[in-house]
Amino acid sequence: MQEGFLMKNKIKIIAVLVCLVFLVQGVIAAEDNAQKDIEDIQEEILEQAEEILSSDLNVNASTQLLAALEEPEEKPVISIYEIADETGQTDEMGSRVITQGAEDMLITALMRSRQFVVIDRINNNLMTEFELKDNNLLAAGEGPELGELSGADYILEGAVTEYQVDKKTEGLGIAIGGIGASKEHAVASTALDLRLVDTTSGEVVWARSLKDEIKGEKIGIETFSFMGENVVEFETGEGKQEVINLVVRTLLEEGVFKLAQSDIIE
Repeated sequence: MQEGFLMKNKIKIIAVLVCLVFLVQGVIAAEDNAQKDIEDIQEEILEQAEEILSSDLNVNASTQLLAALEEPEEKPVISIYEIADETGQTDEMGSRVITQGAEDMLITALMRSRQFVVIDRINNNLMTEFELKDNNLLAAGEGPELGELSGADYILEGAVTEYQVDKKTEGLGIAIGGIGASKEHAVASTALDLRLVDTTSGEVVWARSLKDEIKGEKIGIETFSFMGENVVEFETGEGKQEVINLVVRTLLEEGVFKLAQSDIIE
């Protein structure tokens, strides 16, 4: 009697264990299926990346010059400091008109050229990390290694020395009743000076002054379009800085190209 009771209980226990095994397997299978579904969705999204991405590379015609340079096996180390605004010009609010992002543009141009090891001396965030480490505010073994900061062979710096966005009038060569016809357009021009300093001797070993301009087409009474999409409103001044930035980026890229071609750096 008791043996029969025990046998029934054993059968029940085995049945429960079997059910638990199947339940666990089902849960695992469901998790595996769910994970596979997630991976399938992720793969599908990545396959459509080009259609999803909305940003464009910020490039100029001069960017192709940098891309065409042959990458050397050994690269000189260049540190980037300030590209100053020496124009002294301000807008109606008293702010500098020239871009404050010229240093970032220069770093991007140098990296695109693949000719140099670039050190950023503009960003104070790195020094903050060193200070946190030096003051023992970081967890043990974390943060930068003190005394391992890379040094530079050269310093590349410079200044924006000129900028102007002007309206101009040109004759069309047609005159009716003694009155000559004319057409109005706009011109955005910028000048940039760059210099390379040897960090050992302090000698300026290379310097260039570059100037460029782009022409804007009149699309309204006081409105001009540059390169098809950058619009400047002369009445309000809106859009002037964006157009100047276009010229600054071009000058910086061409400056880096000229530096790479100069054979000054060893």
